[in-house]
Amino acid sequence: MNPHLRPAAAAAALLLALPLLAAEKIATTDDGLVPVEVKYVDKAWKRPGTSLKGYTSVMIRPVSVAFNKSWNPREYGVFGLKSDEVEHLRTELSKIASSTFGRVLSKGGYTLATAPGENVLEVQADIVDLVVNGVEPRNAGNIHVYVTSAGEMRLLLALRDSVTGTTLYRSSDFKRSQEYERLEWANSVFNRAEAERALEGWARQLKSALDGAKNAP
Repeated sequence: MNPHLRPAAAAAALLLALPLLAAEKIATTDDGLVPVEVKYVDKAWKRPGTSLKGYTSVMIRPVSVAFNKSWNPREYGVFGLKSDEVEHLRTELSKIASSTFGRVLSKGGYTLATAPGENVLEVQADIVDLVVNGVEPRNAGNIHVYVTSAGEMRLLLALRDSVTGTTLYRSSDFKRSQEYERLEWANSVFNRAEAERALEGWARQLKSALDGAKNAP
């Protein structure tokens, strides 16, 4: 090869390799987790060499709730939802999420812990991109809201060792509620039942992951 062409060839080879190096860098999160395939979950990451084996108790952290930026509370009813009503929706969904995860996991044989400890897995669930299709404002009189679907939300789940705080697994999964052929009355009972349906599915997925690790050789 012409000696004058060698630097150019080396530069070209480096440029060709840059996309591969960038992809490899992006594949690993800032805290060292790598992507993994998990059935029925949109995206998941795990810390290499770690396992959920040995965790017999779970400590469920308070669940944060954030609406989708496009969701407008002023669109409901004649005067829309007041700030305290929006906060009530967030608080209630947080309570439903915590109680649903606790119920499913405790029935599955896992002790609910209230403090970090040996064999305690810290569970942090955050609900984001929440959209509620129908809400009946308080003092709305005889006004009723009907929908064919309750809405949608995304769950961000982080599993950590409760003692060290080290993140072992992280996932992001989106769910849209069932589409009904007829209009459904979007009262608090309907919205709660639809939220519990989605959250129970996520809780059962976590239980299955813990069961699988427990029964692994």
